[in-house]
Amino acid sequence: MDKLSAMVTFTRVAELGSLSAAARHLRLTQPAVSQQIASLEQQLGVLLIYRTTRSVTLSEAGLHYYQQILPVLAALEEAEEALQGLGSRLRGNLRIHAPSGFGQLHLTPLAIAFQQQHPELNIELLLADSLVDVVGEGIDVAIRFGELPAPGTVARRLGEVQRVLVASPGYLAQHGPLNTLSELSKHPHIRYSGSMGNSLTLSGTQGNEIVNIRTVFRANNTFALLAAIEAGLGVGGAQLPLIGEALKQGKLAIILPDYHYPPLPVHAVYPATRFIPTKVRAWVDFLVHAMSDIEGVTPPG
Repeated sequence: MDKLSAMVTFTRVAELGSLSAAARHLRLTQPAVSQQIASLEQQLGVLLIYRTTRSVTLSEAGLHYYQQILPVLAALEEAEEALQGLGSRLRGNLRIHAPSGFGQLHLTPLAIAFQQQHPELNIELLLADSLVDVVGEGIDVAIRFGELPAPGTVARRLGEVQRVLVASPGYLAQHGPLNTLSELSKHPHIRYSGSMGNSLTLSGTQGNEIVNIRTVFRANNTFALLAAIEAGLGVGGAQLPLIGEALKQGKLAIILPDYHYPPLPVHAVYPATRFIPTKVRAWVDFLVHAMSDIEGVTPPG
């Protein structure tokens, strides 16, 4: 058995959750993938995966082994690039995780452009608003808003996202304009599911101020929240980079422009290893420059 090949195969099975998906990705037959995993398990003397008819899941030993060999494989890839002088040619797999709204509108075209620049690179873009275990789930780079890096990861600041209060013109025509912050408590509020409490902290000319709100609609998805605001259910906050078109088309209007949410920091988070793969460094460098062109994103100082 080629142990290195078996290790690579195992990581693909772990990340894709399927023997058949890993086989397609590696351009192998499913029996060949299954045999490599079985041989690796026999050599290690442990069960790495639990097999079902539709998918596979990692055993406790399999998860531990997966987390241990990822930096090893990354270091080998880095060493090959250095020896072969291929620093400008990015190859292999790059798994990217990003929030759904920002990911769909901004990260998707950036990931496409990056892959077009590096055609030997295989990119997998995962969009979800839930936090992801970067190390445990084999993510190369995660775009994270607000959250500090988890243990075992490092982060590079990409900038800050500006957030404002908005409402639909139809809602404002029916209920009247908002002129003072205290009036906000009289209007139904639309809010992200993860937001706790019944108050809102906003920054104004006098610094941070707290106002009580009455939340009538929650969602864990950015587009669902914006749809509710556009439908006139109430007022709510929005990331400025996500509402540029809606503002231009008159679907949304900024209210209380003298107040805004505290800026939301954005980081690229990736596993902390001795050898950071060239593809990871290149993608993060690409993001740092590209994010400065997105309206509503303030570049890092």
